[in-house]
Amino acid sequence: MSLKGLDEPEKLGHGKYKIANPPKPHSAFEAYIVQVAPESGLCWIKAIGKNIRTSSYGFELQSAFNEMKGRLSGVYGEHETTDLLFPGSIWDEPDDWMMGLVKKERMLGAAWGAAKGSKLPPDIESVFLAAMPASGDAGYIIVEYSFANEPSCEAELAAQEDDAL
Repeated sequence: MSLKGLDEPEKLGHGKYKIANPPKPHSAFEAYIVQVAPESGLCWIKAIGKNIRTSSYGFELQSAFNEMKGRLSGVYGEHETTDLLFPGSIWDEPDDWMMGLVKKERMLGAAWGAAKGSKLPPDIESVFLAAMPASGDAGYIIVEYSFANEPSCEAELAAQEDDAL
């Protein structure tokens, strides 16, 4: 898909655009960012979820993450989940869960593509779901789709940027 196939793209820079009306919107998401190169076309989509008010334990955000993970697993099969508090973090108590995300010392994500048993279509290289912080008491989920043409797209955009040097 080329940039012309997107409805009202708002340029963000380096081949990234915010689109207001995606072809297939989902009610869990409020914004969509795409990466498009002139020759390679559309190579990456990020769906950004709505803010979810949550406790310091992050239960509500984790629940939204797990619900979307179940939906994506129903479509794409097996995945690998990473729920990690980085070594040395002081945010290691259960009620520090959100602060760990805010301080970038915790990660909650799921990936399809590399996992044995994933059943992605040939044009999709990977799908990634993550829980993200908005503040200590709110967060959102994101879903990123990387297409098979992403390496050529990235190279094309990097070459364009290097032309400015």
